[in-house]
Formats: sequence, structure tokens, C-alpha cells
Amino acid sequence: MAVAAAVSAPVKRNTKTEAKIKAAFTTLVKSKGFDAMTVSDIARTAGINRGTFYMHYVDKFDLRRQLIDDTIDDLTEILIANSETDMQITTRTGKAICDAFQTRAIAEALRYIKDDFAFFDAVSQSGNDFQLYDRVKAVLKRLIVAQAKRFGAQPQPSYNGIPADYAMEILVSAVASIIWLWLRRGCKESPDEICLIIEKNKTTAPIDVLW
Repeated sequence: MAVAAAVSAPVKRNTKTEAKIKAAFTTLVKSKGFDAMTVSDIARTAGINRGTFYMHYVDKFDLRRQLIDDTIDDLTEILIANSETDMQITTRTGKAICDAFQTRAIAEALRYIKDDFAFFDAVSQSGNDFQLYDRVKAVLKRLIVAQAKRFGAQPQPSYNGIPADYAMEILVSAVASIIWLWLRRGCKESPDEICLIIEKNKTTAPIDVLW
């Protein structure tokens, strides 16, 4: 514990070592659970010594936080970068603001999640799935705001009696919930199938789907 307290944030990153630590974290969360795992467990599973671990992370909580931060950074880059060009095109062709959720960008994000499913599943089991969920929603909100600016649209205080903040929550939660249900079901469907569901969700009321 004293060692962890004395070590500040790492000054140099070693991606190979970090990859081993991430793999060890994923394995141990599945086998022991986050609460039971220790830094010694992580170091032993990763094939490194404790000192090497502390060169990168303060403790297991810092490790989990940084892994989630890195994941959100990756998803943000995928969603934002792949949406920029597509949103410029939709602006010229006059599509709706909800088209901020571009199929190509969403598909890339879904492929990223599926390729790293073991980690996402482990984070979910470690009790931090809602943190990831909320942060993905924040990225989706950024996409909507960016698309609205391209259209020169001004936020309205309410629409059909629904306050703007509730309307935004409804819009982004629908997409985020579809993705998270897919993740919790083991990513059984292909990214393209989930993209199709998200596309249909843009124009179909849930009540019309069920009855």
C-alpha cells in the first residue's frame, strides 16, 4: 500500500506492458472478481513484477479507471472521426439532425466493442458498466450537438411538451441502450444487424415495434 501511495502518475508508457496488464485484468475479473483480485495477482498473471505495475498505475482502481478512459477515448475517436465527413455530406443533402448517428461510425464502434468483448464484459462484471454507458451517451450527445450546429439549428426549450434535456436523453439513451443490450447478450448479432436496428429506431416508435 505504501508503495502505491508513493508513486505518482506514470511518466512513460509501454504499450506492450500495458496490453499484458489489461489482459491480466480482464482474466482476473472473470476468474476472481474485481474486489478479490490484488495487484500481486495482476502482476503475476501479466508476467511482470509489482514495481513494473506501479510504474504505470497507482493501484487496481487506477488501472480500471485508466482502462475505461482509454476505451472511451478510442470510441470517441471512432465515432467523431468517422462521423465528421459523413455529417458534412448529410448537411448538404438536407438529412435530419438524428443522422448525427452515422451508420459507418456506429458500425466501426460496434466492431471495436466486439473485437474487445472480453474486456467490455469484464468491466461490466466489475460494476462499472454504467460508467461506460453514461460516457458513451456523452459522446453521442456531442455528435448531435455538432450536427445541429451544421444545420444552424438552435436548441428549443421544449418540443410537444417535452423539455429539451429530456428529449436529448430519450434520443441518446435509445441508441446507447441498444448497444448495451447487444453487449450484455454477448454481441451475438453482427455490427451490421445492430446498425440496422439503430437506423430503424430513428423513425419507428417503440410502441409500434412491440404491438
